[in-house]
Amino acid sequence: MAFNPDEWITDSNECFHINLYRTTNDNEPVRILDDAFHPSYTYTLIASDEKIAGYKNPRIELDFRANDLKPKLKMSFDQAIDLQKLDPELTQVDLTPELFRQHLPESIDEASKAPPAADWKPPGACLDTFALHGKQYEIWKASMTDPAARRIWNNMKILVLLFIEGATTEGLEDEDTLDRWSLYLLYDVTPLADAALSPYTLAGFSTSYRSWVFPTFEIARATDQLPSPPESANGHVGRYAPPRLTQDPKTFLFNEKINLLETPSRERISQFLVLPPYQGQSLGSRLYNTIFQDLVAMPFIYEIPVEDPSEDFDAMRDYSDITYLRTLPAFQSLSIASTLPPELLRKDAPIPRDQILANGTDLEQLRHEAKIVTRQFYRMVELHLLSTIPPNHRNRARITRKGKASNENDRKYYFWRLVLKHRIYSQNADTLDQMEDSAERVQKIESAVDNQQEEFEERLEGLEKRQRWAVADAPAPSGPRGKRKRIVVEDDEDDEWEDMEEASVASSKRMRR
Repeated sequence: MAFNPDEWITDSNECFHINLYRTTNDNEPVRILDDAFHPSYTYTLIASDEKIAGYKNPRIELDFRANDLKPKLKMSFDQAIDLQKLDPELTQVDLTPELFRQHLPESIDEASKAPPAADWKPPGACLDTFALHGKQYEIWKASMTDPAARRIWNNMKILVLLFIEGATTEGLEDEDTLDRWSLYLLYDVTPLADAALSPYTLAGFSTSYRSWVFPTFEIARATDQLPSPPESANGHVGRYAPPRLTQDPKTFLFNEKINLLETPSRERISQFLVLPPYQGQSLGSRLYNTIFQDLVAMPFIYEIPVEDPSEDFDAMRDYSDITYLRTLPAFQSLSIASTLPPELLRKDAPIPRDQILANGTDLEQLRHEAKIVTRQFYRMVELHLLSTIPPNHRNRARITRKGKASNENDRKYYFWRLVLKHRIYSQNADTLDQMEDSAERVQKIESAVDNQQEEFEERLEGLEKRQRWAVADAPAPSGPRGKRKRIVVEDDEDDEWEDMEEASVASSKRMRR
């Protein structure tokens, strides 16, 4: 019989089954999900093409204990062949536990003899408790220096590679920086019928990393490291005298102790995941909001970036950020300028972005208060201001007279589009400037503005739906899954820290859900 290679090739995502279990008093693990779930990515763990070759009916079962994520691994197959004998160029995966050894704790082969106590608690402090759709949840935060938190992280870190595209766990193995890492844990704590079992079931988690930033005067003042300049009747500001440090006369060491973790910093939200059985229930938003509120309350945190956010995370983050910003009176009162001085509208004049968006408000001061990174903050300003324009005036056909339109809302929409053109051009100037045909360049920008407006319209519609669901306490949808329309030729040339633009540093893609 001729050899059929297709019979010996299996999709590594489909043959990988993940479940949660509890250890009962009989010491027998019991799976708690009726249906196991599959990973989204296995290319970093198994093979770059996400195929397992050389086996018939391979099956990988990876179970995690519900509360502390202690893993159990079982691998099986019906039959195996040596592909090297058929073709030396074929690559065969070694389907043994050694395949995942570096991604799982050393204790994986040690059976868990005793179930966790009914009064077991996660490490760290509980930040929030809430009820949602008939279930009880808690969100906990612990430092990675906590041994219990480290054990949970080591148990479950493989999930980062299985569900977050392009993710790594680098940096979380360095003992010197563990105090800069925090672990946020989202638990389902709905009471169980068996009161002897721990009700804690992990539903999601996130990490964050604190990075020191050079304390310019603006950053130091924004993080309460400097007092605001005193006001005087004539408008002059007095000279600021910084506090003096004192030294020990013998050792010459400073007497004042400085906690480096409480100096001006950025706190980067890093690996972020809600497990598939708990997705589509607004739990990602609850976890993100809790993390953000925890960090924004720290005076020394300058801003809160996100590491390489995914499209789904971006959508969820937009809903959360705009909701938070609208609780700030200064943001809520923002409005688009309806008239501008003629000299600002000359063709040779730069687009008056601040005059259009700010309309008398210091947006940078507001951004510092919100602690949202530059690009995300101004996107939310644009999103909010679009919502202030009546829907029937958000049409290019109505702005033929541009800034001279008789209708106030038509003028506002024209100015709003000018601001978007300014941002999109600034972000893609290198690519656009290479186009020799100016008409093509204009068309690209107009198309990009249309696409961005379409995305904003979808966000506003989704926000209204979420607000209705919140009132009715009905299950929320899983969020937009469609591919976002790309804005102009390339996206921003951001680094892995997202919004590290010169403006945010000098004065100053993506995590996956």
